[in-house]
Amino acid sequence: MQVVLDASPLGTGRGGDETYLRGLIDGLAATQPDGTTFPVLLADGEAVPAAIRSRSDFPVARVRRRPGPWHFGVTLPAAVRGYGRVDLVHSVTHAPPSVWRLPTAMTIGDLSFLHRPQDYPKAVRLRLNALVPRQARSARVVLVPSEFSRRDVIESYGVDPSRVRVVPNCSRRWQPLSPEDEEQAAAALASAGVHAPFIVYVGNLHPRKNVGRLLDAFRIARHNSGPVAEHQLVIAGRHWWEPSAEEPADGVVRLGAVSDVVRRYLQQHATGLAYVSLFEGFGLPPLEAMSARTPVLGSRIPALEEVCGDAAVLVDPLDTEAIADGLVRLVESPELRADLVERGLRRCARFDVRQTGRLARAAFRDGICMPR
Repeated sequence: MQVVLDASPLGTGRGGDETYLRGLIDGLAATQPDGTTFPVLLADGEAVPAAIRSRSDFPVARVRRRPGPWHFGVTLPAAVRGYGRVDLVHSVTHAPPSVWRLPTAMTIGDLSFLHRPQDYPKAVRLRLNALVPRQARSARVVLVPSEFSRRDVIESYGVDPSRVRVVPNCSRRWQPLSPEDEEQAAAALASAGVHAPFIVYVGNLHPRKNVGRLLDAFRIARHNSGPVAEHQLVIAGRHWWEPSAEEPADGVVRLGAVSDVVRRYLQQHATGLAYVSLFEGFGLPPLEAMSARTPVLGSRIPALEEVCGDAAVLVDPLDTEAIADGLVRLVESPELRADLVERGLRRCARFDVRQTGRLARAAFRDGICMPR
């Protein structure tokens, strides 16, 4: 079998799409080879993922990074044709047009654009709502990161349930930073005004991430709690759309996009991660924080309940006071934090990289066997 992996989003700063792809590639590489070849398409200049370097079953080809319509309509089909017979072409969010008659597998991270249209520019919303349902229904198999997203795709788009498979994000074993990386990250953050203790938010600044309400809750928590007032709230992530005007706020440090090393430092040294998103298909930052032994304050929404279970403090993301109370509980109770760390480590074990690989291989294999 030959399954082409469109990994051209790597290096674009697309957050969850990139993380999912890296986890998918790592998972496929970590599982027992079964005779399948996975040609990987990378953009010019993008580093080859370490897990597949020198792997003959993961040959790498380069493509020029182009805007979406050109990429899916021209670049991707042309690259696939160079491989001769291909059993599946996997891509994220979109797929090549049906005119090319390529057997497709596509990953849909979430349907936030359907359920929260107010969070998207009109042109983006129209594109996603016009293309994603049609491409999902024509795909041999649709990969989703959670049972919640699986139900959502089936119910919202009427996709045959047998074609929608859960392949969750994986939790990699947390590796401490090298002394050199630790020192460099600490120096970079100090120059940006970050100092311990701090609470961290990691993720893009898409409207559905609810960062504005988190800022309001942090202000309330600082007023109500001396220990919280000693903390900074560090916001690490880039704006998804055009940034809005941001008023300075006491104790808040906005870093914008950060490197992987700085992100890992923040997650490892934070008192806690605050991630009170309004809508998620999975929610990887909480899982990453748990693997770094950092307690989590999250949203009581279906995807995060599925991912976090009892290993996080979950609150109503629409209730600013509840978020503030959660911040106070997390900061003021070392016993709660210690308990969440232990629960979090156990929770992470459910999202092993090999499981991701096994589920992905099974989904691809079954997708190949699906009738056209």
